[in-house]
Amino acid sequence: MIDKDFGGFEQFKNHFVASTAKVEGSGWGILAYETLRNRLVVLQAEKHQNQTIWNTVPLLVIDVWEHAYYLKYQNKRKDYINAFFEIINWEEVVKRLTK
Repeated sequence: MIDKDFGGFEQFKNHFVASTAKVEGSGWGILAYETLRNRLVVLQAEKHQNQTIWNTVPLLVIDVWEHAYYLKYQNKRKDYINAFFEIINWEEVVKRLTK
């Protein structure tokens, strides 16, 4: 699905990193399954108190609030997001998608 919906893994990763790095303030980057269109999408979630509904199922989520990365990465959010890709459990992401 990553190949179909993003044109390949590198294109997906570049899109995910760029989108997530641009989250304003506190929030998350999300790879989600859009149920109505049967496709994967990258979303930005900001301000957790807003209770947004997108008709999607979250498959992979990264916390980009400063408390998640500042001690190790300081203001280098993209470095943190790229390092995240080194520890993703893709088997778990596939299980969530399959379910």
